[in-house]
Amino acid sequence: MSCVIELANFETTVFDAYKKLPPKPKAPPPKTVAAPKIPETLENISFLKKVLETMDPDPKEHGNRVSWRNAVWGIRDLGWGSGYDIALEYSERGDLFDQGDFDGVWDSELKEKRRIGYRSIFYIAKQLGYKGANDFPSAVAKTKQNETEGKKGLVTTSADQIIAERIDWLVEDCLPLGMIGVIGGNPGLGKSQIAISLAALATTGLGSPLKNGFAPIGSVIILANEDDAARTIRPRLEAAGAALNKVHIVQGIAKEGKELEPFQLDQDVALLRQCAEKLGDVRLIIIDPPNAYIGGKTDTYKDSDVRKMLAPLQSLAHDTGALVLLVVHLNKRSDGGAHQRFNGTGAWVAVSRVAYLVGEDELDHTRHMLPVKNNLGNDKYGFIYDIKEKILHSGNDEIKTSHIAWVDKSFRSANELLAPSKKTQTKAVDEAKNFLEEELSGGTKSVNDIKDAAKNAGISWASIRRAKDDMFITVKKGSEAWEWTLVQVSNDTNLGDKNV
Repeated sequence: MSCVIELANFETTVFDAYKKLPPKPKAPPPKTVAAPKIPETLENISFLKKVLETMDPDPKEHGNRVSWRNAVWGIRDLGWGSGYDIALEYSERGDLFDQGDFDGVWDSELKEKRRIGYRSIFYIAKQLGYKGANDFPSAVAKTKQNETEGKKGLVTTSADQIIAERIDWLVEDCLPLGMIGVIGGNPGLGKSQIAISLAALATTGLGSPLKNGFAPIGSVIILANEDDAARTIRPRLEAAGAALNKVHIVQGIAKEGKELEPFQLDQDVALLRQCAEKLGDVRLIIIDPPNAYIGGKTDTYKDSDVRKMLAPLQSLAHDTGALVLLVVHLNKRSDGGAHQRFNGTGAWVAVSRVAYLVGEDELDHTRHMLPVKNNLGNDKYGFIYDIKEKILHSGNDEIKTSHIAWVDKSFRSANELLAPSKKTQTKAVDEAKNFLEEELSGGTKSVNDIKDAAKNAGISWASIRRAKDDMFITVKKGSEAWEWTLVQVSNDTNLGDKNV
């Protein structure tokens, strides 16, 4: 049966038919690509990978899915084109890695609902032992700029808006990370070698004067133009056991078409910051000595000049989480306390959060690193150390070098070490004599037992040795150790020398 539509009704018929058609599906809104929250630069990519290296995707036997998942979401939150590959590389290090599970987490919409941002990466890393900066270096700098941009006059922040941060240590209670420290001493006593020893600790986690470990390890930057890199610094680093590939020695500043120019603290700290941020895991920056890196515009004997020069180093230490260690000489003063003996202005000590002095006991020639100032940790003790010779082999050559050997804690005073008074020495020796008379009154004792008893009594071994030399004490080799015996002397006894 055919249907004939009159021309006059054609438009109405078509319109009625169109209304009966199913509705056309709405086109999805155009997909927008948000700008990355942090610029996807090679520097930031390298920094992120350094942070992820400190994080175990499976920190427990059965993993820790929440931490791993949030870290992956944190990487996705950056909005980087390389984010997927970075997150995959991080996840594949886990023993429980599953590709399907990873893809499901990466594509999950729960991220938006849970509001997991990229800063979760740093939160998780801190829980797993990471001790570096809390954000990308560029974000830290931008935050500081935004805080003061457009403001005039005095800028303040209420204390409740400041997030409290723990203090991390290179050497627990002695040398803090993220701050400036200073070591001062006369030439030849090993202050530069102590800095090298700390470089070994920072890069390997081994060799602490407290005999414990350090983690997480990282890189070290050294500015030390008074020592030859090939003949002195490299051999000492090797003798100390440092990870050589993680120690970076500054040669100078390169400028196009010119020879290397000397690094200067009063104008090149920004370049030092760039180097530290590029490495991403710097734990220690050694400047030995800072006077060698100061231009002619800075007067090292003027407090305000030195404080102004050290301000960018303070900021660098804080932002990177590295200890900036200054190694300085002592002046020739014979008056005042130990804090006044650091060469130049007192600002070296005032700006530093910790200051240590190295010196040698004139009587027993033991060497000590003693606290002059410690605002954050324990200022009651330092360390006794020796300098040991070591022979290295490079091809057919023998290279003679040396390294620090930490002996024990030292409870000496830095002021006493610099200018020990006869009165103090006499009093210490008299106390040691009384101790020995009481300790040996019951008969012969081994030297090891006497050392332990003296340590518990708070009497230095140097005072014990001086007291022994002034008493009638016999010394002989026992079956297992050396032994001391106090000889009871009467008026008519003639023993000749006091020590036999």
